[in-house]
Amino acid sequence: MSGSRTATGTSSRPTKTGPRFSRSDAPRPRRQRPVREARGVKLLAFSDVHLDSKFGWATREVARRQRQRLRDGVTWTFEQARQEGAAAVLIGGDLFEHELVSPDTVDFLRRTFERSGLQVLAAPGNHDYADTESPYRRIDWPDNVHIFRETHFTSKQLADGVTIWGAAHRKPADTPGFFDDGFQVEGSGVHIAVFHGEERNAAFQAQYRHAPFESDQIAAAGFDHAVVGHSHKPADRPTWTRLGSLERLKFNEEYGNAVVLEAENGEVKRRRLDPRPPALHSLTVDLTEAESADEARKRIGKALDGLAGAARVRLIGEPDNLHLHAEDFGAASFEPPEGIDQVLVDTSGLTSPYDLEQIEDEPTVRGMFVRRVRDADLDRETERIVLLAGLRALDDRDVGVLDDLRMAGIEADSSGEQLQDVPTDGAAT
Repeated sequence: MSGSRTATGTSSRPTKTGPRFSRSDAPRPRRQRPVREARGVKLLAFSDVHLDSKFGWATREVARRQRQRLRDGVTWTFEQARQEGAAAVLIGGDLFEHELVSPDTVDFLRRTFERSGLQVLAAPGNHDYADTESPYRRIDWPDNVHIFRETHFTSKQLADGVTIWGAAHRKPADTPGFFDDGFQVEGSGVHIAVFHGEERNAAFQAQYRHAPFESDQIAAAGFDHAVVGHSHKPADRPTWTRLGSLERLKFNEEYGNAVVLEAENGEVKRRRLDPRPPALHSLTVDLTEAESADEARKRIGKALDGLAGAARVRLIGEPDNLHLHAEDFGAASFEPPEGIDQVLVDTSGLTSPYDLEQIEDEPTVRGMFVRRVRDADLDRETERIVLLAGLRALDDRDVGVLDDLRMAGIEADSSGEQLQDVPTDGAAT
């Protein structure tokens, strides 16, 4: 089956579900030649871009910017391939989201692939699976593009005795392992696999649903190397490379980068390119002894300085003013540094400046107060504020926080019961 044609017809056939795709009417752009001739045969591999992801946590505009950044990552990767003098680009699956991909994104990929002038070989994964409604099967891709559409390994011969083998997912889950049928490569030369799958781990007993494999199966099948998509966390193993996601797709998630392979004299050498700077950041900011929301905002702004994209900030510590909420850092009250599009703030890590465990054991009014509040079945945030207000009052300190409680309509006891009045003579009764 040719890699430049779809398996089930042209784009004029209507789809049953999802968007309808069509070939662009614009004239095909002139292909560019690689920047320089490769020494040996160079390949560039990447995976897990997830074009057209939702980014459900983001505002509409920020989500649009994040999706554009994913496209920019693909463009950047093909530029790197040309600069490296690569003969081909290998894509290890999850290039886009099957259920969300737009016709515009498919046109973007067609243009990018064709303009590169490089051979492009793609192995669909469990998010861009190659069922009958997939763009992989319904679009006439350029002649330099080969899609591995079968659920078993098939091959594509490159120049100078290098053969690329790939296989496809045709559904989002429960794809059997590509090696489990005892597959063996055929022919001489260098053999490289590209596929999307999850490594079986003897120490982790789980149900593997995405083309599981074991490390030793790769060499046993006769491959000199394999590039593998699926896990977003990169790893470099002796006989295979876990590519990792091209961009950071979730806060606090590891991500990979493009990998250059060079096949020469029967050997395959690997080199990772430097990753693009992330556009999602996870930070922790300590607000110990912060006396106001303004001071807290300044500390957050300082932590974000020099970053770009969106950030999730977890606040920790024991500020003097514990009445801080995520709303204190919203667009109406907090202007993030230049380059930061959106900030998500988590206040759950803030702790009381009081040692509540110790106070609870005291035979004092303070001890009884803490015990009563903790027994009142309040939600965590209300309990925190009530404890702060009461303990500050008992210390003859400012209790303006109570005004905010009243304005928010928060009752001291969410269960409907009233907390009993606490004597102020310094002893429990």
